[in-house]
Amino acid sequence: MAMDLEDLYDEVRENIKRTSSAVSDARIIRWINWAQTYVTDLHTYEEMREIYTGATIDGTARYGFPTRMKDVYSMTLQDGSSSRVLEYVRARDFDTHIPRPATFAENRGLMYVDYGTNFQIFPIPDDAYSLVLRCSIYPADFETDGTDDSDVLTILRKDALIVAMATTFGFWMLKEVEDAAYWGQNLVPSLYEASLATDHSAEDWVPVARGFGGGSGRTSLQGQWWSNPFTGRHVPGY
Repeated sequence: MAMDLEDLYDEVRENIKRTSSAVSDARIIRWINWAQTYVTDLHTYEEMREIYTGATIDGTARYGFPTRMKDVYSMTLQDGSSSRVLEYVRARDFDTHIPRPATFAENRGLMYVDYGTNFQIFPIPDDAYSLVLRCSIYPADFETDGTDDSDVLTILRKDALIVAMATTFGFWMLKEVEDAAYWGQNLVPSLYEASLATDHSAEDWVPVARGFGGGSGRTSLQGQWWSNPFTGRHVPGY
């Protein structure tokens, strides 16, 4: 059974050996949030992939992406037999060729420009059309005031990984460098590798014969990531 938030921060507290008078629950929850954010920056897990349905507005070109969106995979405009995938166009290319979209006649959208937290459809829609967006979403942070204590991680089967990573961040913040190194070097990488190996690839499985031999031997978290978030890291498959 998945651990809820209270179980997670109790586990981290046991690891760092600090009472609530020394380190508050709220602070440990922040470490858990950091861990959750860090691991989902590194990899997009299957449970982060979502499908959203929205609609255009007649005469409106600009729309907002879902909150906490990470990446767009595709966007389709639904109009019966005239439904189509909207073509992604880079902002610079679009502005070079179409500096003033309002000079063109309104019509069904053909393309979209992804810019920040918003996107722009061209041509400007002439009616209300359904939009279907395939994208990935970052998990929401847990509240630090105790209101989320019964909630569980939305990234599934990652309890041990998040606890280990939050413990690493905790020791780092407490300036317990040797303990941070122990957790960061010996526990987190193997748990992270396991999370990648069991993640749903969304591809049909086709058996392929492979010869015997060792791998590269590299872990997916290289360098002292727990002390510097900008160290190099290798993620298998990328």
